[in-house]
Amino acid sequence: MAATCDVVPRSSTEILALAESAPEEVTPVVSLPTGEPADPATTAAITVTLQVMGACLTAGEMLRFYALHSDAWLQRFASSIEGLPTLTTSTPPLADGDRAVYLGPWHVQALPDGRVLAAVLLRVGNELRPDPSRTRVLLFIEQDDRWVVDQTIARVQLAGCEERVDVAAVVGPPPGAFFDTWTVRCD
Repeated sequence: MAATCDVVPRSSTEILALAESAPEEVTPVVSLPTGEPADPATTAAITVTLQVMGACLTAGEMLRFYALHSDAWLQRFASSIEGLPTLTTSTPPLADGDRAVYLGPWHVQALPDGRVLAAVLLRVGNELRPDPSRTRVLLFIEQDDRWVVDQTIARVQLAGCEERVDVAAVVGPPPGAFFDTWTVRCD
């Protein structure tokens, strides 16, 4: 079933106000938090949020996409980029039937603090083998009867590696047909 981007959008004013209160520096995540496997109902609710996020990206509806993220996520995002005001408006939809789809979630865990961790891989267009470097771990919080993204983790520290590595090295590939395995390397 195809999801639609029907979430109530955030306002540009709200996003700009959050950007102004963004921290100067964001502390990188060193390692993934751990928890217990999430129950099927929570996993299903996270899946719905991801489907709507993909539909909003496909439609170019960034204010609606941001409505699926917490204030803290928007503040961290604002501190990591320049030109946030240009991102507060809708962008052109993807061309010619291309879609943004989040593969997953997998590695879904309920954390002791009430958040839920889930690995996802963003696929855009008709890629048969999506780029593993687009794997992210998202931390969700429940807000207004919906799960929203509270934190995005792209890189973590692995034992034996001098630099942080893509989070894909920890969570592996999504279950299914795209990849057999991923090689864990420090580079």
